[in-house]
Amino acid sequence: MFVAAALAASFLTDGIDAFVTSPPSLERASRSNKVSRPSGIALHAAKAKKAKKAKKVKAAAPAADADADSEPPALPKENFKKADFISSVSEKTGLSKSDSEAALAAVLDTITEEVSAGKRVGVIGFGTFKLSYRSARKGRNPQTGEELDIKASYSPSFTASKAFKEKVNEGR
Repeated sequence: MFVAAALAASFLTDGIDAFVTSPPSLERASRSNKVSRPSGIALHAAKAKKAKKAKKVKAAAPAADADADSEPPALPKENFKKADFISSVSEKTGLSKSDSEAALAAVLDTITEEVSAGKRVGVIGFGTFKLSYRSARKGRNPQTGEELDIKASYSPSFTASKAFKEKVNEGR
């Protein structure tokens, strides 16, 4: 049990590279006539203990000293409404606003119909719309704490394509 916990802690703190590579061998340490370093489980346990201490120090530090990297930058709270979307499509395609609105309605209706029928709708360079299943589960009313039964349901989901993700992170 301790071995699994030490390996999991090492994986979480050091990343996948440290988990995949093996600890330094004793042969190399003995050839250089230096004191041998701990290997195997002892090394992982030491790293886990060191990481735990580092977390305590970070938690005790005041919030003003936090690095800028720890929190994502604030995103603008602007909404791009349907009317703005239609105007943009109209400008880019040269269609009238009424034609652009009809085209947008047709695209959204097609996606809605196909996904609700259980099909995946993939748009290359944009992403994939699909239907996901949520199993029945227990929930709680946040106001009263009363336990509730939540029924199983289907929910539409979207997964952005690699090109879309790269475009979103381009200037960040």
